[in-house]
Parts: sequence; structure tokens; C-alpha cells
Amino acid sequence: MVNIKDIEVEIPEDGDMLVNIFQRQLELMRKYHKIEKGNGHRVPRNVPVNLHDRHDQQYLKDFAWRVTEEVGEAMNTLKNKPWKQTELTTDVDHFLEELVDGFHFYVELLILSGFDPESLFRTYFLKSEVNKFRQRSKY
Repeated sequence: MVNIKDIEVEIPEDGDMLVNIFQRQLELMRKYHKIEKGNGHRVPRNVPVNLHDRHDQQYLKDFAWRVTEEVGEAMNTLKNKPWKQTELTTDVDHFLEELVDGFHFYVELLILSGFDPESLFRTYFLKSEVNKFRQRSKY
């Protein structure tokens, strides 16, 4: 199985990191949507999807489980339990790779929902201010 240790690639060091991530995910989306459609699976007609359309909403709900599945796979790499008598070595690269798999799907979910890097950044900070307000007001 190929993993992050097996790949040599020049990682972009210029430009906005979040923009680079979104662009890279868009490239992957285009390829995977063709593959999924060819395999008989539903893919959205438009990106972003229509958030008012019940079929597109169902697609987003189904797609969100991909994020959950990958985070679950990451958690499964953590083998040390409170009741175990011996500590096991964690495959840190595998753990991180599974988290990034989940992040891939999450970024795609953001794109499908209509976010771009700028709107994500802006919405993140607005929501952060809401959270700070709630903390201050003991909401």
C-alpha cells in the first residue's frame, strides 16, 4: 500500500495555503466525480450544490459520512486503552494520514456547500466572535 512515506512531490511554498488546499481538492473532485459517475453513483450536477434541493441535501448528508468514516479510521489506529496493561506503539504516520483523508472529504464538503477559501475564513472568524461572546456572557 502506498502511503505518505512513499511519495516525493514538491509541495507549494508560495501562495495562500488554504487557497492551495481548495484548488488541489477541486482537481481531485473533478477526477473522482467522473469515476463515481462511471460506477453508477450519484454525483451532484452543480458545484456548489443547491442547498434548497432535497436531493442535493441528501447528497451532502451522505457525503458527510465520508468525513466521519475517515476520522473513525484514524481513531482505530490508536490502540492504547485505559484498561490495557502494556503500551503499544502508535503508527503516527498512519494516524495523521487518516485524519488528512477526513480533511480531504471535509474540504470537499465545504466546496460542495458553496465555501471558497475567503468565505470560509470570513465565516470562521465571525463564528469565532459569536463563540467568544457566548463565553463572556456565560450563554
